[in-house]
Amino acid sequence: MATVNMVLQGKGGVGKSLVASLLAQYFIEHDYPLACIDTDPVNTTFAGYEALKADVIEIMEGDNINQRCFDK
Repeated sequence: MATVNMVLQGKGGVGKSLVASLLAQYFIEHDYPLACIDTDPVNTTFAGYEALKADVIEIMEGDNINQRCFDK
């Protein structure tokens, strides 16, 4: 069974991308399988860490989250 780690918080500027990048670096250093995804519709800071090769998934349709976008 796969483990999914998500870093979530509604407020901006609280360190979500920093925490996610540190967690990803830990997994990389310990040879864990890793897929990094950035779903932030406003600021894709996490995807900016090029070494993590994070995919950006657009999940918003207007003002609503389209849950089917997570199927990608």
